[in-house]
Amino acid sequence: MTHSSETRKVLRQLGKELELSSNASGEKLVWTASDQLILNQISSILDRKAELSGVYAATADINVRIRLSAELRLLEQAAARLVKLVRTDLPGPESLRTIKARRAAGVRWGHATG
Repeated sequence: MTHSSETRKVLRQLGKELELSSNASGEKLVWTASDQLILNQISSILDRKAELSGVYAATADINVRIRLSAELRLLEQAAARLVKLVRTDLPGPESLRTIKARRAAGVRWGHATG
């Protein structure tokens, strides 16, 4: 299946963000399985949005346009929420506080600490 132009644009932009993070970190970053699932969902939503936009533009029936308009808004919101879930950067270094807390928990529970 061929993706809509909007889908291709969004996937290309996210790919560029991942590539920039890869270059900045000096490590080859790849999409995780969960990122790939989210990207597939985003693609599906944006493709459906493009299809419904075509139907919206082609119809003169005001009732159909109102229902399509509501559906298009929901699709836009869903896509925006999913895009926020995609991570193209490495997590930052752990703070000293986190390291100390992990060490304390390890001691408390009798686990070896490093």
